[in-house]
Amino acid sequence: MSTPQTKETTQHGSIVCVGVGMTLGSHICPLSRSYIEQADVVFCSMSNHFTELWVKEMNSDVRSLQIFYAEGKDRRDTYKEMVEAMMVEVRAGKKVVGAFYGHPGVFAWAPHKVIEVARSEGFDAHMEAGVSAEDCLYADLGIDPGKTGCQHFEASQFMFYERNIDAAAYLILWQVGIAGDRSAARFETTNVYRTVLKELLLEIYPSDHKVALYEAKTLPIDETRMDWIALSDFDKVVVNQHTTMAIPPAKKTAAQPQSTGSLGTIRRAERQMTAFYTQRLSHRLLEEQDVPFAASLYQDPNVMRKIGPVYTRDKAEKAMINAVKANHHSPPNLRIWLISERETEKAVGIQMLKWAKDKNDEAEIGIMLLPKANGKQYAFEGMGALVDIGFHQLNLTHIYARFNPTNIPVKKFVDNLGFRIETKKEYAVGESQQCHMKIKEWSRPVKANIPVSTC
Repeated sequence: MSTPQTKETTQHGSIVCVGVGMTLGSHICPLSRSYIEQADVVFCSMSNHFTELWVKEMNSDVRSLQIFYAEGKDRRDTYKEMVEAMMVEVRAGKKVVGAFYGHPGVFAWAPHKVIEVARSEGFDAHMEAGVSAEDCLYADLGIDPGKTGCQHFEASQFMFYERNIDAAAYLILWQVGIAGDRSAARFETTNVYRTVLKELLLEIYPSDHKVALYEAKTLPIDETRMDWIALSDFDKVVVNQHTTMAIPPAKKTAAQPQSTGSLGTIRRAERQMTAFYTQRLSHRLLEEQDVPFAASLYQDPNVMRKIGPVYTRDKAEKAMINAVKANHHSPPNLRIWLISERETEKAVGIQMLKWAKDKNDEAEIGIMLLPKANGKQYAFEGMGALVDIGFHQLNLTHIYARFNPTNIPVKKFVDNLGFRIETKKEYAVGESQQCHMKIKEWSRPVKANIPVSTC
């Protein structure tokens, strides 16, 4: 991928654009404060006079950019004048800071442009992030944009251009107080414009859908505005230039078809990845047709002798049916594999990984084999292969197991695999002995092989 070319930095002047956050004194980071304090000249654009006075306490030469604004004046001309004012000092060889409220790169044309111009002329220029109104909105309204998705538009752009809106995700509309303004010269628009915006939204959302009118506080003594209203009432309430509308999802997300397109290819690849083999054994995720065999292991007294109580048929089959369902759950909390002999293709056991609660990199491992499979080191080979898959394919960093302290063969093979075995002088009846292994301790005495996909 190519990147824009800039002239080599050879000039002495420089500019850094920093953000002081939304609330006076609360959000500025130490690095941005340091840039302001050490600058030769600071240009500032703050949300109110008090914040501007606060910035002036950090540097003896602070100049307000607010002087370039005027009612009826095209804001695009204002922003160009801001850029030129800052560049005059940069070209004079000074260390210049542009200090802006919120984040200097969010809804701010001048900071981006002055950096572009400075770099093109060979000056050092960069931007430092700040806490924006968007950050405050997520915190105040309790929105996690990763949960359902989140769409952001400037209100006028939403009105003027065709957009594909996902009503199953949040929709955030910025600057609804000047919605519909094409002149870029107004500081507010009338309810007539907001009615048009409302009608556009009613094509997507029901009239009684609750929306939030939000304004982050700029002074510690201010109250954050979070007014929940019906969408139909939007053109009847007071809004300001900096008012933001947050619209929650109006419907549930619909799942993508699982068997078509690239997503189907990914899911087939995931299933393929969880099938593996060793020299004598093959492993694949347990499927519905495997339930009778897997359930029979839990009903066999010889298998369960040092594991736990024997299951009834109904209990065993129900547990294995649930295990098959769990094999398709994402993210995984349980995976059970069928173990078969490669030579005979006959099933000889099952093994599992059970993820620790709220930990996607830690899991418990277990294995059950038919009595006739004992004495062949299948347990060492099978569990070793699953440990290998867990660490190298499933992104685990810690695997542990529990076993009956009197089960000497199990103790021997987990020791040979490299597990650290916890020991006590005495174990209570029914108490398990535990062993652990971290990824850095895995020496791969058994290596799992993944079949080449034919999909």
